[in-house]
Amino acid sequence: MSVRIVVVVALAALITLLAAVLTDNTFVSVGVIALAVVGILLLARDWRSDRRHPGPAEPAIDEPPTEQPVDAAMSAEMFAPDISTEGPGPSSDARAD
Repeated sequence: MSVRIVVVVALAALITLLAAVLTDNTFVSVGVIALAVVGILLLARDWRSDRRHPGPAEPAIDEPPTEQPVDAAMSAEMFAPDISTEGPGPSSDARAD
């Protein structure tokens, strides 16, 4: 029901705006402003009613999570550069430097 009212107000405002632009009439321009205020009030009414009565929540899906949990603990080894191909630690050339 409210969508029909909003569409009627929007069409009336469009027609009134065209008439105001074509005729340069002050009274028609005041009508455009009045219809804009009515549209804003309808929008505010719908917004308030949506906030008071939120729609149904989306159903929860009972699927297991696909991602593995990540360990949030950080250590210095996480930031050490991996410059060797022979396991952990620097290469022999890096030790000589």
